[in-house]
Amino acid sequence: MDTTERLLAIEQIKQLKARYFRCMDTKDWAGLREVFCDDAMFDARASLNLDGAGDGPGAESNDWVYHGGDGITQFVRDAVSTRRTVHHGHCHEIEILSETEAQGVIAMEDKVWDLADGTPILHGSGHYHETYRHENGAWCILTSRITRLYVKLG
Repeated sequence: MDTTERLLAIEQIKQLKARYFRCMDTKDWAGLREVFCDDAMFDARASLNLDGAGDGPGAESNDWVYHGGDGITQFVRDAVSTRRTVHHGHCHEIEILSETEAQGVIAMEDKVWDLADGTPILHGSGHYHETYRHENGAWCILTSRITRLYVKLG
C-alpha cells in the first residue's frame, strides 16, 4: 500500500470505531451489527473491573467472551438497552498490516446511567485492543478486547 492508501485505511478504521460508539449509544442495533465481521470475537471480561480476572465488583464479567457479529451485537444490546450510555473514543493508534489486515489501540471513556431514573451505574476509562479485516469493500472489527485503567461502579 502506498502512503495515501494507508492513510485512507486508517481514517476508515477511525470512522468504523466512531460508528461503533455512536450505534451503541443511540441503540442502533442494525448499525452496530455492521461494524463486526461475521466471525468476530469480543472479549468483555474487563468491562466491569480492572483486570477481568479478580474478585470483587464486576467479577461476574469474568466469562464475558462473545463470538460472531450477531452474538456480540446481542450481548451489547442486552447490556445497554435499558441504560443511557456515553462512549468517547480517542487517540487512535492504527497499524495497517496489509491491504486486508490492521490492528489498533483506541483510548476510551464511558459513562452509563439507568435509563428509567438516571442512577449512575458506571464511569470508566481504558483501551480497546482490536484487529480489523477489510472485506466486501469495507473495514470491520475482527477482534476486540477492552482493558480498564479506571472503573467506578454505582
